[in-house]
Amino acid sequence: MQAYAKARFVRTSPRKARLVIDAIRGKDAKEALAILQFTPNFAARLIEKVLKSAVANAENNHHMDVENLKVARAVVDGGPMMKRLRYAPMGRGYRMVKRLSHITIHVEETEAKPEKKAKQKEVARTAKAPRRGPAAKAADTGEAPKKRAPRVKKSVEETSEKGGE
Repeated sequence: MQAYAKARFVRTSPRKARLVIDAIRGKDAKEALAILQFTPNFAARLIEKVLKSAVANAENNHHMDVENLKVARAVVDGGPMMKRLRYAPMGRGYRMVKRLSHITIHVEETEAKPEKKAKQKEVARTAKAPRRGPAAKAADTGEAPKKRAPRVKKSVEETSEKGGE
């Protein structure tokens, strides 16, 4: 059995609302609400209200368990268009179309998901590979590794003096 909620004549264009509603279609109701709360879109606030209403209808009217609800169907249809006049140059007028939409969300009850039990990870004990290089020798003997002497660049004058002697 499905419960649904509708919001009709909503002042947002259907194209913009469909972008948001595609993100929640087929998801769990709680997950869909979380997605809508963190979606930075005007239509997300409107769709969130409709989804909350559909969940409340399922709980109160059809006695469904809220924990097991899933968004079965989510549709945004176009509503009537308000045609307005925008003044244009040289005495003309351009038509502005302000679009309205109808949002419909159906929720249905699914089977309860089994609880996941936490598995303990098995710790494998393996021998470590022997270290190589000067740091390994120092670690074996307990001394700090020896540092290389910094390279000193010889100036042009020093090289010419040594070559001339």
